[in-house]
Amino acid sequence: MESEKDAFLEIESLEMELVDPGTRKNAARLQELLADEFLEFGSSGMVIRKHDVLGNANFSGETNCQLSNFEFRALGDKHILVTYRSIKSAVEIAYRSSIWIKESGRWKMLHHQSTVVPGVI
Repeated sequence: MESEKDAFLEIESLEMELVDPGTRKNAARLQELLADEFLEFGSSGMVIRKHDVLGNANFSGETNCQLSNFEFRALGDKHILVTYRSIKSAVEIAYRSSIWIKESGRWKMLHHQSTVVPGVI
């Protein structure tokens, strides 16, 4: 059985993978990482579903993003909430949260939200 700490480390690694430009362009990998019911409330205010992400995989831009300040909370046996901060530049900072679900022995992102932080670091 996977320990809570191992699950947290795996999910942190998966969050890092999801912001990698190579992963963002890989529809097959995105298919594996996102739950079928995936839903995102983007910092743009748009609601994004799994089919939207997969449909835009070939058009994803080259965005480098630094993630930090990870915090995790188990929500029962199969769900984990992760919150963290992302930085694209000194003026592009966001607080993010994701809910991950364990399906068939693999962690998949079920929900994501990004909230832009106005101002600078």
